Amino acid sequence: MPHILSAMSSPEYAKHVPVMIVCMFIGVVAAALISLYHKHVLGAFIRFLRTSGAVDESTAIRLSDTKFNKNVFVRAAIRNGRTYSSVLRTVAPEDKGAVKSKRSERERVISESGYYIPEELSFRADNIFSKKGTTVLSAITGVLLFALVAAVSYVVVPQIIDIFKNFTGMQ
Repeated sequence: MPHILSAMSSPEYAKHVPVMIVCMFIGVVAAALISLYHKHVLGAFIRFLRTSGAVDESTAIRLSDTKFNKNVFVRAAIRNGRTYSSVLRTVAPEDKGAVKSKRSERERVISESGYYIPEELSFRADNIFSKKGTTVLSAITGVLLFALVAAVSYVVVPQIIDIFKNFTGMQ
């Protein structure tokens, strides 16, 4: 145990504190941006399906019939298959049509497929993709508060380490 305490109070450890604070700050900013992206960009399509009443195969809405048909982020999330997989269900188009290339066929299938959210998954869809709780203002506020805590930590942590070293007599 004394070995751990002496390592934590060494000047080498104090040199790494600013790097750790910057890394945590980058993580907080990335988390805020990803949350905003999920709630506002990808969530818009899910909320559209929920308000349109697309709850089963017969009420599924084709992407080509919506304003999201040209939205590259929604199309990428559908193509990816993981982002929407927990709530979104797909009805493949019936006609296959002429296959020009694999990529153009995939894009056509995405546009012509019907999408819906089953009633049993509506609660999950609302929790994951609703705008509630994550606004641009709350994300900016969170980042600014973390920046304040990081700045204070940047100044205070080395002083606490010095106090600890003086108190324990470690060098």
